[in-house]
Amino acid sequence: MSVSLSESLHPAADPGWSDIPAPSALRYTERFSEAFLDSLRSKGDPLADAVIAELAETMPLTDVGDLLAEVRRRVGTSPACAAFIKAGVRLPAWVDFEAMRAGQRLIAQFPLHMGLGLFSGSLVGGAVFPKMALVTAMTGMLSGDTNKRLDETAAMVLRMSMPGTLEPGGEAHELFVRVRLLHGALRRFLPETGRFRHPTEVPINQQDLAITLGLFGYVNVRSLARMNIHLTEEERASFTLLWRYAGFVLGIDDALLPHTAEEQREFFLASLKHQARPDKLSDKNRIVMDNFARQVHRTLPPVSETVMRDLLYQICRYLSGDDYVTGMNLPNPGDDYWGLRLLRGLGSAAHFIHRKVPGGEDALYRFGVVHYQRSLRLMEHKKDKQGTYRVRTTQDAFPTAPAPVA
Repeated sequence: MSVSLSESLHPAADPGWSDIPAPSALRYTERFSEAFLDSLRSKGDPLADAVIAELAETMPLTDVGDLLAEVRRRVGTSPACAAFIKAGVRLPAWVDFEAMRAGQRLIAQFPLHMGLGLFSGSLVGGAVFPKMALVTAMTGMLSGDTNKRLDETAAMVLRMSMPGTLEPGGEAHELFVRVRLLHGALRRFLPETGRFRHPTEVPINQQDLAITLGLFGYVNVRSLARMNIHLTEEERASFTLLWRYAGFVLGIDDALLPHTAEEQREFFLASLKHQARPDKLSDKNRIVMDNFARQVHRTLPPVSETVMRDLLYQICRYLSGDDYVTGMNLPNPGDDYWGLRLLRGLGSAAHFIHRKVPGGEDALYRFGVVHYQRSLRLMEHKKDKQGTYRVRTTQDAFPTAPAPVA
């Protein structure tokens, strides 16, 4: 049976993947029970934490410009450093880089929608987890400002889309290992600030790490579906495998690495019930979007900062769900807002090119790669002389003592 252009530009909904359950509909499951999720909050990353503890005994970590380089220098004399480096290059039997290729290509094929899903649905949507939001604020210790942190996160995802970057020694793999050490440093420093007053928990614990993986994986799949880009079962499987591998290198427990997209969705929704506090959001959570709108305006002066800010507000509301951004007090013109109609229309057009136009899939990929390479060059140009992953002092990060998380 032939498919009309109109039908292709308005693809049928993918049952379940575009849905955002209301808070009242969230449930624990047999696999991800409340007791199991509670247990994850006291678990860190033993390999990375042992390395950071050893480094901290012999030198101030605030003077280390590159933690990974320092660890590599000590491999011959430090069992902890040797174990960490060995774990970073070990590949489990389930790792299949060819099977991840479709997931990598998706990142490049839909740069606009993947970028907005990452920014609004993932980075901003993660603010509903207040303890994680505190740690996000603490990344000022590492990157200095919001825009730079966004650039670093974007650079990691962009590099993931390139062939040959995932294998040990590749650019994306190196970034994962550096971020793993960075998390270890934060686990050591964050309690010193007095802001994390949870004696039975550790910051950046195993649940936090797996939630973050879900924000990049499941929430991105959901966001694409809400923007009329519906993945096939095979594409979801490849995308999930890609993030499963990223989670492995980042030090997430094997039991929390998703085997399927459905499993990752199950964990994420159970964790929403367990940890999400939309009522803790406030107008201050708009800062990331306001800064980004300002940056876009400086790059593209014809785009009004006000228009861009309002558009980001609506995209965030639409991709995260009204129930999960209530505390941000975002205006709500409804899902027929012109910007959302445009976004869904562009998604339908990209979906049509990807599925129906001969050579369209490769054309989208080539366009995305060129765009990403240009973006990476711009990010490298902006990088300061301190390096991307320098650890700053808690005094630098918190010149005043903010209120603790409840």
